[in-house]
Amino acid sequence: ALRTKQEAAEQKQAEEKLAEYKDYFKSDDLAYAGNKDGDVIVVEFFDYNCGYCKKAFPDVQALLEEDKNVKVVFMEMPILGPTSLTAAKWAEAAKDQGKYFEFHSALMKFQGNKDEKSLRKIAKDLGLDVEQMAERAESQDIQDRINKSMEISQDMGIRGTPAFIVGDQIFRGYIGEEALIQSVKDS
Repeated sequence: ALRTKQEAAEQKQAEEKLAEYKDYFKSDDLAYAGNKDGDVIVVEFFDYNCGYCKKAFPDVQALLEEDKNVKVVFMEMPILGPTSLTAAKWAEAAKDQGKYFEFHSALMKFQGNKDEKSLRKIAKDLGLDVEQMAERAESQDIQDRINKSMEISQDMGIRGTPAFIVGDQIFRGYIGEEALIQSVKDS
């Protein structure tokens, strides 16, 4: 009973924090896919080394395919080790070259260690300027973006990946394609 009460209190606090960040999630400065001016914004907190995030990726693709009026915002939450942070930095650097979602997709499908060598290969295969990416990945600006994402997740009580925000609802953990699509329809 105590745990249920604590979870309810955490959820209420997270929903209050969500109201504070609603405008932030609308920013065009954030990495996103779908309709820039979509009527529903889905926010995903994820880690490139998270198995459930990889499992959720086809669900996100299906949502984007089905609903042309949704915007999916990607919030880096590299909590599963140093390679998670490295991959997040490179993805943010791909955003600067206008190919965030392509790089994100490639990373979500990639099996193997996300070290600099494999990230360079992915970037090269996507036609990105690899040297520029390597330099940008280490910039303070990109570290600040990731820090902001981590700060928001902590502020909202999101401790694990994946986590989704759809409208005014927060879903912690993997929810599946049907639930994701239905939550968008319901919001």
